[in-house]
Amino acid sequence: MNQSKIESSYVRIAMILISSSIFISITASWVAFATTEEEETQREPAELISTIGNLLNQSMIEYNKQNYTGAADLADVAYIDHFEFLEAPLAEEDEQLMEETEIILREDLSGLIEERVPPAQVQQLINDINQRLDQAEQLLSNQN
Repeated sequence: MNQSKIESSYVRIAMILISSSIFISITASWVAFATTEEEETQREPAELISTIGNLLNQSMIEYNKQNYTGAADLADVAYIDHFEFLEAPLAEEDEQLMEETEIILREDLSGLIEERVPPAQVQQLINDINQRLDQAEQLLSNQN
C-alpha cells in the first residue's frame, strides 16, 4: 500500500470513531435528560415546592452579591425545571392561583432582576411567590 492510501484509511477510521463518539455522546445526553424529566414528573408537589423555595432563596443570595446573571438563571431553573411540573395539578385545584404564580415567577421576577431593582423589591416578590407556593402546597396535599 502506498502512503496516500494508508493516510486515507486512517482518516476514514478517525471519521468513523468521531462520528460514533458524537452519536454516543448525544444518546447519553438524551437518556440523562429523559430520565431527569421522568423523575421530575414523579416528584411529589411538596418536594417540588421546597426545591423552588430553595432556588429562589439562592437566587436572592446571588442577587445580593450583584450576580444578576446567576440570580436570573436560578429563577429560570425554579420555573422551568420545577414549577412547570406543578402547573397541571395546580390548575385542576385553582387555575387562577396557578396562572398568577406562573406569571409572577416567570415574568415579574425575571423583570425585576433584569432591571436590577433594589434587593428589597426582589425579596418582597419572592416572599409573595413563597406565599402562593404555600397555598399551592395546601391545595395539592389535599389531593392525596
